[in-house]
Amino acid sequence: MDTRRNFIKKSAIIGAALCFPVALTRECLATYPVLKTGEPKKVLILWYSQTGHTRRYARLIRCILKEKNLTVDEREFQEADKKILPDYDFIIIGTPVFYYDTPSNVSDWLETIPSIKGIAVASFVSFGGPEGNQHNASCHILKLLAKKGGVPVGRDAFRNIPTYPTPRWDSDNQISGQHLPNAATFDQVRRFTNDTLERISRGETISISYEIEMREILRALPLVWMNKKAINKHTVDATKCIRCGTCVRKCPTKAINPFQQVVDRNKCLACFGCLNNCPAGAVVMEYSGERLYGFFEYLKRNNITIMEPEEFKTCS
Repeated sequence: MDTRRNFIKKSAIIGAALCFPVALTRECLATYPVLKTGEPKKVLILWYSQTGHTRRYARLIRCILKEKNLTVDEREFQEADKKILPDYDFIIIGTPVFYYDTPSNVSDWLETIPSIKGIAVASFVSFGGPEGNQHNASCHILKLLAKKGGVPVGRDAFRNIPTYPTPRWDSDNQISGQHLPNAATFDQVRRFTNDTLERISRGETISISYEIEMREILRALPLVWMNKKAINKHTVDATKCIRCGTCVRKCPTKAINPFQQVVDRNKCLACFGCLNNCPAGAVVMEYSGERLYGFFEYLKRNNITIMEPEEFKTCS
């Protein structure tokens, strides 16, 4: 039986074929307002993290910036007040790549932020495999920020172990990423952080350029809808639920109600946050008749421990 990822790929390829002819172009935005300051003092890091990888990178960036005596606020999107954004000198946005793009809950949030004219902005994404369109996903974040007056100074993508649930978690991509993030990944995060600061001090910006490839076309297809069509069961097992509310906190659209054992399929983004994070294994999800289990259960079954950066030993 095909995995869910293969199903999406096949459906997307068919859909893309129906979309041709398509004009393949490279979009570049390179004219921005003057930077608010070349010496940022106050930094805001906003992240959306489904299983903790993006939060880990955001926390490492915060530690690095605090070592440089900067004032740093780090928050999850859902906990941040949009009104505070103009108060900062530098804003960094981090998110996973979902369905070849920035998660819709993140992009929708950024569409409604106030003007941040002249404020330096940077983006990073976390991803589980090289086929995820991560370059363009990070550029989409910068484009949304630039529309509000932000001045792009950096972008990057950090790979980690895949968190996309499959019945057996045994794909080649899964196995090849089991050791990630590693020391090299954290070095990449450090370079990203330092490079953006140096770029700000020199008053330099980066252009927003998109790679011309099939994956950028595929993201325009209704991939979430196609995936949800193959999810034939999505509910909560009342006998296992410990009423901790983890699934509710991890759901970006509040589509799940574990107390009534229901999921609003219209609101659901098929992000798998509820399945991946339930500590009791109470979230029930079947894909084409096969029962799935979450990311942390996968780590437990395979005795995998996620590496943490050295900075976490001293950075509160």
